[in-house]
Amino acid sequence: MFVEMLIPALAIFVAAAFRGITGFGFALIAAIGLSSTLAPNNMIPTILINDLLLTGLILSNRKTGAVDWSITPILLICGALGALFGGLLAGLIDPTTTKLLVAVVVCMSALLGMVHEPPRWLAHRLLGASAAFVVGVLLAAFAVGGPLIAVWLLAGGTRRETTLGTLAVFFGAVDLFSVTSRLALDQYGNDLPLMLLYTLPITLVGYGAGHLIGSRLSHQIWRRVSSIGLILIALAGALQTLAVWLA
Repeated sequence: MFVEMLIPALAIFVAAAFRGITGFGFALIAAIGLSSTLAPNNMIPTILINDLLLTGLILSNRKTGAVDWSITPILLICGALGALFGGLLAGLIDPTTTKLLVAVVVCMSALLGMVHEPPRWLAHRLLGASAAFVVGVLLAAFAVGGPLIAVWLLAGGTRRETTLGTLAVFFGAVDLFSVTSRLALDQYGNDLPLMLLYTLPITLVGYGAGHLIGSRLSHQIWRRVSSIGLILIALAGALQTLAVWLA
């Protein structure tokens, strides 16, 4: 019982601290850590709701809360449609397959996150709408997959100074749509309220610690921490994929 509670706590703390330092990666790390102890119906809503909390903290920061409202509405519409489809898809997949797909998406998302300068042609709005739909599907079904929309924004889908705020609004809304669709479809475990009471305070503490550390890092060290973190996440996702596949 102690180990079953300790592993989720460590996973959530590390994930929140990494998010506080780098601004991304919470769902990827949390999914790796929680999948070994929680069933998908508990794990995925737990990650989504904790991620919502972090989104609120980011948007409350004036330095990172600027939003590009010229593109955000279409992203939200496509993301909501994707979340609805993802919720329906989640009900058709058995828990073992879900864990396998979560590990695969974690690995692929980490690899995508390593792309710092995407080609400019990726900035087309049709590609952005398509990416928003796909991310909506992935978040609702597996709670991970966000770097796909981040790559589009970094390619020039929005202004650099509004990237973090636009991402936060998009992820927050899609997380909310995803949680709502899962609740409506009864795709959550009975232990979810207890897990939220346990993990939300840990998320706050971890994010606060990470934000404090991140604010003291130079840009060069920040990029190094981000890159090493993404490499480790990709490796962990690949190993977890192999472990689930061979189980």
